[in-house]
Amino acid sequence: MQIKHISSSSKKTEFIEWDPKFKIGIPIIDKQHEHLVSLCNDFYQSLLKNNDTWNYKTLVKQTMEKCLEYAGTHFREEERLMLASHFSGYKQHKASHDAFTEKCEITYVRIENLPIAEALKFAHFLRDWIQTHIAHEDRLYLPTLLEFLKKNQSKPNGQQS
Repeated sequence: MQIKHISSSSKKTEFIEWDPKFKIGIPIIDKQHEHLVSLCNDFYQSLLKNNDTWNYKTLVKQTMEKCLEYAGTHFREEERLMLASHFSGYKQHKASHDAFTEKCEITYVRIENLPIAEALKFAHFLRDWIQTHIAHEDRLYLPTLLEFLKKNQSKPNGQQS
């Protein structure tokens, strides 16, 4: 067995690594997805600073507020694009967004009294949800959206159908 030496200059290992498979090819959505991955990492890193002080709980809560706010912004943008392109799976996709938001809001309310083990489980939920939702569910609306964008790009004066 070979032991790998890790120097102090090595890149920090992230909780969730940005993966090219997360790209869907819509620049604004890809940028938002990458930021969501970063926020998930920030949340996890804030949990690792656990020392049962007021500052720790404040940091976790502030980080979670940023995550919730940005996820809401991202979901609204995705849902706007799905509606504009008449994506047939809109209701199911929105229901997935709503269920995620509800779970996050419930956890946010409880975060100050949540044992660290439960908070870490929630971080794993975030990571797993990002990986499955971005890599699979978001790809379901892609063909409809790309067709919509292609049709509207070729129309004069930006007219929409």
